[in-house]
Amino acid sequence: MPRAFTDVEKQAIREKLMEAGRACFLRYGLKKTTIEDLTGPAGIAKASFYLFFDSKEQLFVEIFMEEMPAMMERLLDASFRATDDAREALIRLMQAIVREIETNEMSRMMLDDPSELERLASSLDYPAILEQSATMFAPLLEAFAEAQARGEIVAGDPLELTYSLGLIKLLPVNRDRIPPQLYDHLFQLAPQIIADGLTCPAHKLAA
Repeated sequence: MPRAFTDVEKQAIREKLMEAGRACFLRYGLKKTTIEDLTGPAGIAKASFYLFFDSKEQLFVEIFMEEMPAMMERLLDASFRATDDAREALIRLMQAIVREIETNEMSRMMLDDPSELERLASSLDYPAILEQSATMFAPLLEAFAEAQARGEIVAGDPLELTYSLGLIKLLPVNRDRIPPQLYDHLFQLAPQIIADGLTCPAHKLAA
């Protein structure tokens, strides 16, 4: 049975597991990373890992979610903080999402090995993640609500509308299957189509 840790020890161990997780996931991938790879640098027994995380997949999600606030700031800087035009802001936002996925090391790891993405997806607690995401999306939801109040974005739940923008993630996920020229064209076209659906006309979903 794992020994009890003090609160100070728990905090230190959790930080070490997060640090080890980032290094191991980027080096070996999610599938090949073992619990021993994670607990060794943290100085704890394998069984003690489960006092902190239910699985290595949960650890991966925690590491990724830790990056979300900074990522959200970059997305807002590239979109709603860069233009007063709601449609243009939505287009820039979706293009920024694609760039984040393409350049973020953790995201890139999943895209380079689709089996990693499938493994992670099968283990996620989506209700919990959605609840956590809603808090992190707060600045973006506020920008949506303000644009709705001005009649520039269709009526509806700002959170649901934000999730609709996630359709753009299908583009980088399938990049290797799309010819480069077509990919570049879709990178410009798809955000425009989605943005048009959310802004033209602004009363479209009011009913």
